[in-house]
Amino acid sequence: LVQRLVKEFPALLEHKNEDKYNPIFMAIKASHYQLVDYMVNACTVIKTGTLHKQSLDVALREKMIEGKTCLHLAIKENFDSKTRKVLVENASDEALAIQDDVGKTPMHYAAEYKRCTDDGAELIKLFIERDLKAMNSSKSPSKTFLDLLDNSGASVYLLHRTERLTEKRQSHERNSQNLPRISKSEEERPAAKTKRDSPRTKNSNNILQRLKLHYMRTRSTEMVISFLYGNNLQDIQVSFDYDKLPRQIQWSNFLSRFGADSNSDRLRFDSVLQYVTFPKVQVQIKGRHADLEREAEEQSGVRQVGVSGCKDMKYFFDWLNKKGVRHIITLSVEDSRDSEEKVHSDQVIQESLEKFTIEHLDWRKTDLDPETILHVGSKATILHVGSKATMAQNSTMCNERSIQSIPQQLRQLSLKWSGSNSVLRAWSEPEGLPLLPWLQKIHLYKLSSNLQYDSPHWIQANVEKFKIRLNANRKAIRDREVTVCADQNSFSDDGVAFGDVEVDIIDSDKEAEFATRSRDTPHFSLTIPKGINSHKWLDSTIRFAAEMELFWRKTTLEFKSSKHNLDPTKKIASDVIVALIDDGVDMFDAGLSDRVLEGKSFDFHDGKVRPSFSSADGHGTVMASMILRACPMAKVYPIRLKTYPNSNGKSNIDADYAAQAILSALNKKADIISMSWTLPMSGDKSVHDALKKAVDGKALMFCSAPDEGKFTKRDYPSGPWREDFFRIGAARADGTVFEWTPEDGITYVLPGVDVIRDQASSNSFGWGSAARFTKRIEDFKYETGSSVATALAAGLAAMIIYCIKSSIMSMKIRNQNKYPIMGAAIGDNDASLIAAPDAMKRAFARLGNVTPNRFIQVWEKFDEISEILKTLRREESSPEEKVKCIERFVEFGSELANSIR
Repeated sequence: LVQRLVKEFPALLEHKNEDKYNPIFMAIKASHYQLVDYMVNACTVIKTGTLHKQSLDVALREKMIEGKTCLHLAIKENFDSKTRKVLVENASDEALAIQDDVGKTPMHYAAEYKRCTDDGAELIKLFIERDLKAMNSSKSPSKTFLDLLDNSGASVYLLHRTERLTEKRQSHERNSQNLPRISKSEEERPAAKTKRDSPRTKNSNNILQRLKLHYMRTRSTEMVISFLYGNNLQDIQVSFDYDKLPRQIQWSNFLSRFGADSNSDRLRFDSVLQYVTFPKVQVQIKGRHADLEREAEEQSGVRQVGVSGCKDMKYFFDWLNKKGVRHIITLSVEDSRDSEEKVHSDQVIQESLEKFTIEHLDWRKTDLDPETILHVGSKATILHVGSKATMAQNSTMCNERSIQSIPQQLRQLSLKWSGSNSVLRAWSEPEGLPLLPWLQKIHLYKLSSNLQYDSPHWIQANVEKFKIRLNANRKAIRDREVTVCADQNSFSDDGVAFGDVEVDIIDSDKEAEFATRSRDTPHFSLTIPKGINSHKWLDSTIRFAAEMELFWRKTTLEFKSSKHNLDPTKKIASDVIVALIDDGVDMFDAGLSDRVLEGKSFDFHDGKVRPSFSSADGHGTVMASMILRACPMAKVYPIRLKTYPNSNGKSNIDADYAAQAILSALNKKADIISMSWTLPMSGDKSVHDALKKAVDGKALMFCSAPDEGKFTKRDYPSGPWREDFFRIGAARADGTVFEWTPEDGITYVLPGVDVIRDQASSNSFGWGSAARFTKRIEDFKYETGSSVATALAAGLAAMIIYCIKSSIMSMKIRNQNKYPIMGAAIGDNDASLIAAPDAMKRAFARLGNVTPNRFIQVWEKFDEISEILKTLRREESSPEEKVKCIERFVEFGSELANSIR
């Protein structure tokens, strides 16, 4: 009867009762799944017209109690699984994207950890199929239901993962409370074998892996980071682009910057990377690494490469494996042979890639051996979300429960081809590429026309034969062995095992520059420091910085090795973090050493992200160098901005990403934020809200005076909050304000013009200073404006914090040794309190006379304290002299701390 009524009068589905429920919602609420089936089927049978489907769509999109639709209710109330499937299959994309009062879509409820049943996993698979269909449709929406976040900012993936981790933690706590107390002898007994994963854990692994892989395959890097990690406070990387790092690199240097494995807190990876990109890189092995390698080859009696071979990439892929990476969606490696360059041997390529599941292989070695291709992923494992290695936090080692073998996943191949027909035959033979079950597409990159022996017609004919032969051999395998690949753990949601492969030819003459080469998108436009005479301010500051670095190192070592716990909060001896919002920082710049942290990037482009550990045009690297000139102990946290060129040939900053960069600096709990850019106000409130949050939180922020015109209330970052920022202007060598820096609104003026370039041979800045200048400045001619001054000011603020920290530690050490320092009043929390904007402004003024144009003559304090620290480190200084030196330094720290009060 119900089915007939709906067929005759489909508009009945849109009518509501007195409770504002439509018929489908009422049936779900009453658990009458058969009624729902009848109503849906009446609207979806082939003979029904668009009116029926429209009425069904209206009924499924209608919001009712708590903003929930029929789909929300059916999934939340664990309705009949077959009926839930019918509803999801027949709902429109718009119906699937409706969010209830707490911002959840129907898929949010389907993804809840408590629904990790076999049926629940199948329902998630259906949602993924619906998303893929929407992405591939002619409309191709910019967002689908899978991209929506609930009111707490959680994606369906993040919701499931968070609930899973919460339940596991609570379960562990309950079990710990219920455990009986065990004796030491019992603790030493071998642990009993852990039971196998529960069905719910297996389903959860399945759901999380399917969601992650599907999202990485279909979305941009920016969207992937948000989907998997939200604000990504731990800075987990989902890709690795070698970008502009050195083309010749010491391996020990690389490991010191990025960490040797997942135990390191440097550069942490997800177990799945969306893309990995390498240009030609030459790895130099010296010392212990070289000795171990030589011994291993001698013991095995086997060399991995011949005279013309290399194995540079082997180091990088072994490193990625130790970092916990197991799966790469797209891998691009430049391995072409130009002139005398070496290429990687087949053995090295096989051994490099055997532990990784790779979906799109783009290894640019000419005529890559098919056996090498088949060997990719031969020893691969998958790390489930519950394992420590997957979280890239602890160790690459994980127990057997978190590891599972996975089948060959190669879906796309980009092959560099010499034009040889024998190579095409080798690739297409039954023992070659036809054996790849999920292969869907091959891109053939043929040589430039001037290097080809055969005519274009002959080459095209051979390629056509290759296509026919390849797919014929795949069909034979499919007919014979298709059942072998019906493995549900392959996560191949959009392919048929041993299906036909699409082949296209790309002419190298017309090929776009390979992705690993240098970027050509303009970013920050630069002018560089002019090297004339040494600036007295800079000379005094760098001398003081060199002495302070040694004193800090000695003091922290003595402080931490104390028998008593002098620092229960672990804050006094901690590093000062300066968040640098700029165009990235070259981590391998010789002058920056290990003082640059892992960073974060918002420079998203073409679905990818430019890394924070390289600099678009070197501007951020120069800024980091200036910060570290003033304070070599500081840690720089680079946040890379997205910029785009304007009609004036300069670069504009993307406001939304600028807002996200500011929030990231706050989330990192950076002590100082340095911003050498201005941004005009617009209708976008995101920047205003982010800056307002920083101002309300008393964040210590430094910004540059505009190079053209005056500060106005209509310019970010400081416009609306003049008194809450350090607005830094640039000065000449004599301290006068630079022409285009307005005097009104400037907090302080620091050197910005006549900043000396690095002249290591002259050592013009005194003891130990040469190493503090970044190598990159040698390549520059000028740096005008106030960006240099802003970076120096941020470094100076960091130095003031270090001075107070050092004074606190010195007092505690002296008091412990029964030689108390009298008359000094510095609280344990003063190093934190001095970082408030008003307190820091007063502290700056205590460094020396402030001229009418706001220039600080820091040498009035720094030169005296530098001499004191120099006396303190001299071996010939008497104990009495050293005590007096410590007392004077603590007095100096106390003077700075008095700025708080």
